[in-house]
Amino acid sequence: MLFLYTLQHLFVDGICGAALAAYAVNELYYEPIIYYFGMYNLIAFGGQWIVGFILDRHLDWIPYALLLSLVALGFGTAEAVGITTQVICLGMGNCIFHVAAGSIVLRRYSTYKELGLFVSSGAIGLALGLNQIVDTLVFLPLYAILTLAVFHTLRQDSLEAPPIYSPNLTGTTVETGPAPLAGIACLSLLLGCVILRGFGGGGGSEEYVMLFPCVFALGKALGGLCCDRMGFQNTIMLIFILGFLALQGGGLLSILLLVLAFNMTMPLTLRLVHRCSPSHPGMMFGLAAGCLLPGAFFRGSLQIPPQAMIVIQFLCLFAAFYLFQRFRPERQ
Repeated sequence: MLFLYTLQHLFVDGICGAALAAYAVNELYYEPIIYYFGMYNLIAFGGQWIVGFILDRHLDWIPYALLLSLVALGFGTAEAVGITTQVICLGMGNCIFHVAAGSIVLRRYSTYKELGLFVSSGAIGLALGLNQIVDTLVFLPLYAILTLAVFHTLRQDSLEAPPIYSPNLTGTTVETGPAPLAGIACLSLLLGCVILRGFGGGGGSEEYVMLFPCVFALGKALGGLCCDRMGFQNTIMLIFILGFLALQGGGLLSILLLVLAFNMTMPLTLRLVHRCSPSHPGMMFGLAAGCLLPGAFFRGSLQIPPQAMIVIQFLCLFAAFYLFQRFRPERQ
């Protein structure tokens, strides 16, 4: 199932990218493009925590949420409805899918590599769509087929979390998250780390349209895999070392290494954000996604030195992990 969710992620971001690109190439003025892309980002990322809050309370709605995302994305590709309606539908479809599928992955898998794989494919799909390498006429039918297959499977399965993520169960191992004040501090540090990644983990090149998205994807997948193999502390140390080495050189290779290091933090932050409130995976996933918005809107105007981002990100991750380990209540 993880493979299906990962492919769905690629197709969803591909649909949105291709539909927005189809509008942008025919728009004569730059300002409307900025406006509609900004509206899309605001809906797609800013609305996820609200959708997550709702789905966390109604697990049986998740299969239908995936169907709703398919319908919304279908309308988003229809130029006849007008660009404003298209953008709203694309943003809603993207928002609903990410929270629904992301919460399933958080509930069903307890390690980092699955999260890394799931989030990795979106960058590739978005690049394929935005650069008009693959059209919505390809992405949408493929997403429809996968969504119907996933819907059928989810209707027969229970979406209840495994015991480690079920705080109300008795007689089992229970993950309850850190103590309240420590949890707030831990969550703040992690979300701050996500905000920094929004400024340092994106970007690209007109000359290498698929190179950077592939590095984004590799970083996310590699971060989860390393964390499972090496442990959290060793992985954040590796990320810091990679970032430090990237800053010692120059040119394309150094930029790619720096981008790789930033993206390796994504599965780590997502998993710890979820563990701050294990019974609310959808809302926690959405909060993390919403923290990417400052980078989406202000990356061009607010320049943060990469040296500062690497150091602050390392300190935030290390401090959050320490707080989580130090103040986590005893498992019941």
